[in-house]
Amino acid sequence: MSKIVAVYSDDKKLMEAADMLVEAKAPVEEIITPFVIEELLEKFHVKSNIPLLAFFYGVFGVTSVFAALYYTFVVDYPLNIGGKPSLSLTFPVLMFIGTVLITVLSTVGTFFYQDKLFPGKHPDFSYPGINDDKMVVLVDKSKLSADMEAKLREIFEKTGAEKIDEV
Repeated sequence: MSKIVAVYSDDKKLMEAADMLVEAKAPVEEIITPFVIEELLEKFHVKSNIPLLAFFYGVFGVTSVFAALYYTFVVDYPLNIGGKPSLSLTFPVLMFIGTVLITVLSTVGTFFYQDKLFPGKHPDFSYPGINDDKMVVLVDKSKLSADMEAKLREIFEKTGAEKIDEV
């Protein structure tokens, strides 16, 4: 499976190329950047369900932490310290910390699951300099006609790609 790879070092040039690629209806497989570019996600209509799942993980975290604290402090082992009620003011602090912990760990786990990341996994695509400060556009060559391939190369050259390779 061969790919056309265009390497950029400037995000403004990449955004110009993205505008032209969307206009040309090019079958872009992936754009790899060292940082998130929100405009790029909007251009290619990339939606994520992670924020919604994080909200539900937060609701689950609040509920489960409250249930665990209530069971521990009120039902299982109530202590009468100076006449204070068992349901004390330490609950909100512990609930906040527990909720954040559960939400963050669950969201990171969901991210790893969705992207099929696990320890020891070999990368699907490797290119020299991809982990540096370069931005890489990948286009699957098998989905291109000869006209579209020439048009893509022209777009990449016009927008100032540092390298245009075939891998």
